[in-house]
Amino acid sequence: MNIADHLSAAHETAAYNSADFARLDESDDSRFYAKDRMVSHLDSTALNTVERIIGSLVVEDEPVILDLMASWDSHIPKILKPKRVQGLGMNLNELQANRALSEYLIHDLNQDPRLPFTDASFDVVLNTVSVDYLTRPVEVFAEVARVLKPGGLPLVIFSNRWFEPKVTRVWRETGEAERVLLVEDWLRAAGGFGEPRAFVSKNKPRPSDDKYADLNIPSDPVYAVFVDKLGGDPARAPRPFAGR
Repeated sequence: MNIADHLSAAHETAAYNSADFARLDESDDSRFYAKDRMVSHLDSTALNTVERIIGSLVVEDEPVILDLMASWDSHIPKILKPKRVQGLGMNLNELQANRALSEYLIHDLNQDPRLPFTDASFDVVLNTVSVDYLTRPVEVFAEVARVLKPGGLPLVIFSNRWFEPKVTRVWRETGEAERVLLVEDWLRAAGGFGEPRAFVSKNKPRPSDDKYADLNIPSDPVYAVFVDKLGGDPARAPRPFAGR
């Protein structure tokens, strides 16, 4: 099956329609993301949790990592020593500022969900606080399955904050727990993966130096959905997980 047929078959299995992935702003994404946004999308407590999740689940000694929908910070912890980190994003200045990246590429996944990489070329594909902007998530995840090595890890991390104009309708109109189910459903529909697992971190104290600390609201929640690509070594131990 070629790439086009693979994407088409994956898309047809998902019980969604184009209206589910409509945005408030349907203008060209490249214009929206042309503005640099060198900001932290989560508070420091949540960001530390993100790093622990990535550090727990990436078990390869020198992983080759694809940072999907990358920005200025990949959140890859220092304990990891990647052989290469390929960034794919929408803003050149943000990608150039990302010190974790070995190389980077401008690519709009909503316009073209095909990943410009060869089959089985990555150990890990990260998607951090960006899945809510995907208008063709099943097709993108089908491509993630293609570019991952057998046994490779797709790791999707998100919270409850976003850029309102570009988040999809299905994401806006579902609750936080339901969004975990959405991501799991998209991974299943994409094919090529085992059974997804999820991790949730909620209600931690907000950092005292955070600008919202006086409002008595907890730290930003962190949700992670992860799974192994099928075909890995059956003798390999399950990925350990100590994200808390």
